[in-house]
Amino acid sequence: MKTLITMRRRTKLSTRTSFGKRVGILLLNATWLLACSPWSAETQQALKLAGENRVELEKVLHHYKEFHPDPLKLRAAEFLISNMDVHYSYSSKTWDEFQMELAELYAREDSYAVLEQSLERLYDKYAFGLAGDLTYTSDLKTVSSDFLIHNIEAAFESWRSPYADHLSFEDFCEYLLPYRVGTEPLSDWRKAFNEHFIPLLHQRLPEGENVVSAEDYCNLIKTYPHGNLSLIGGRLPDYSAQLLSVMRMGNCKHYCAQALLAARTLGIPVSIDFTPQWATRSMGHEWNALIQRDGKPLSFGIGDGCELGEHIEFIPDRVPPKVYRQTFSKQKESLAVLAKGEAIPPSLASPCMKDVTHEYYDCADVSVTFDVKAPGENKFAYLAVFDNANWVPVCWARTDDNTALFENLNKDILYMPGYYNEDGFMPAALPFILDDSGNIRRVKPNPERTQTLVLSRKYQNGLVDGNCKEMLGGRFQAANRPDFSDAFDLAEIKEKPEASYQIVDLDAVGAYRYFRYLARPNSLGTIAELEVHYEGDKLRGKIIGTEQTIPNFAPEHAFDGDPLTNFIKWGSEEVWIGLEFERPSQIDKIVYLPGNDDNCIRDGELYELFYWNNQWISLGKQKGSSETYKLSYDEVPAGGLYLLRNRTKGTEERIFTYENERQLWW
Repeated sequence: MKTLITMRRRTKLSTRTSFGKRVGILLLNATWLLACSPWSAETQQALKLAGENRVELEKVLHHYKEFHPDPLKLRAAEFLISNMDVHYSYSSKTWDEFQMELAELYAREDSYAVLEQSLERLYDKYAFGLAGDLTYTSDLKTVSSDFLIHNIEAAFESWRSPYADHLSFEDFCEYLLPYRVGTEPLSDWRKAFNEHFIPLLHQRLPEGENVVSAEDYCNLIKTYPHGNLSLIGGRLPDYSAQLLSVMRMGNCKHYCAQALLAARTLGIPVSIDFTPQWATRSMGHEWNALIQRDGKPLSFGIGDGCELGEHIEFIPDRVPPKVYRQTFSKQKESLAVLAKGEAIPPSLASPCMKDVTHEYYDCADVSVTFDVKAPGENKFAYLAVFDNANWVPVCWARTDDNTALFENLNKDILYMPGYYNEDGFMPAALPFILDDSGNIRRVKPNPERTQTLVLSRKYQNGLVDGNCKEMLGGRFQAANRPDFSDAFDLAEIKEKPEASYQIVDLDAVGAYRYFRYLARPNSLGTIAELEVHYEGDKLRGKIIGTEQTIPNFAPEHAFDGDPLTNFIKWGSEEVWIGLEFERPSQIDKIVYLPGNDDNCIRDGELYELFYWNNQWISLGKQKGSSETYKLSYDEVPAGGLYLLRNRTKGTEERIFTYENERQLWW
């Protein structure tokens, strides 16, 4: 155990000069004034930083202390003022003009295609000017007393709503009191939402419904009829509250802000929660959460098509390693507050983020011992996850003798321990898998024990796995009658196929005029590619099958050589697709591809396999072949972490381990 020893240095007193006495008196007076100030130390610091705007902020404090005394509203005012130093408004003539044109567009257009094209044109028109005149100003220097008092009064009125009367003062300060959601210009957002957005909610209430719950309102918000998601919005600053109240196209961030302000207008406690990086794919994500009376969050997002509380799990390729909540207040345990000048990752740089992973998941704590010491005087270590190209830090912990304890980690995830400095993230220990039971398995390649890897994909199959399951029970048939009344089963899909090209070798039987894939009853019949061969030749014929009037899912898509197009048919008990040959033909091979994302091995494309050993080490390049639609790598160090890259095209590439002769994705 280390013992802390406080040493007191003795100094010899000297005779003070009259000048020294005067300095001492001034210091005593300053200390006395500070101690006697009615405001907290945090508020005093904020007032000091406010400069000329200090007068406006002090008006608010005196308003609730002397002129209209209210101790709770005074605490609320101090809460807002003491946290203003990390909140900003943007200013931009170009961006204001952009938003005016965008509001005019929203007023006249509903079509997704027209909105997308118009938004792209507006972005191209204003992007250059936007980069030149965008500035940010601290709220401390701009918030007026009238604005702040008006907001505090309105927030306290909202606190009386039946949706918020259970909130503690601390929760009220985070969920209802804040006067902004991002870096939008200061405005009367309650007025804008009451005029434009809230009436749309009430119009969609069931007729005669008199009692509306917080859950009802959140369902109405997330099914907002103009929830058109667009990636273009990710290039833009935050929308103004006025624009958010009439928005008809934006990104997840914009719709989260819209939902938050709408809920806050109604007095409903809703947060913005986020993960800086998914554990299983690229990018991070943010969503809204209704804070229930027991404090637990119910996640939701615009147009998510699922029940409240199911937003994250609804899409199968999304697993958050950590969940944080956006707060108005500076979090004392945030990395930005604790780091004190140490370089920190951009993904964790906000002082207004609170770890709430434990509110969503059964978590585990993990102690990690690092192979090397932290660089320089660094006090923090990190766990990162893979974003398809790089390791992105998602949580932090203090280091102590090369060891760090990471708390509240989501499970069934592969983490990479490391440090961070100005050059970026530096892996500094073996990656490990935290399994569902909370057990740790370190992933270490063993060059003394090698294995053969047979690979069919370069990316996880979460989004297309449903298409593979749907093919179970499907049959391939041949016939000589067009109605298949004399159908002969060539093969049946008895096990779920992989999301890659599947080859079915057949013993050549008789010659047939017709061939088809018959999906199992009451399925969609989704299939991306279908081929038949005989003695090395691909057979061709007239495309036949269940009628499909939607061009995007026409039968031709199953024979166009494009893995990203599919034949799909809704609403039919029997769905099938096939070929009519010019003359009876024999078949000795069938090739089919379940509905796909084009991350399977492709004929003629170049691939390179890597394994992790403190860095990515190449195991060589291979070309895909239609002979197998698989890659085979021999003498690969066993037990490692692997990455297969397509050097011909594409960016979706996931890390995997190889267990029981299969790729296991992380």
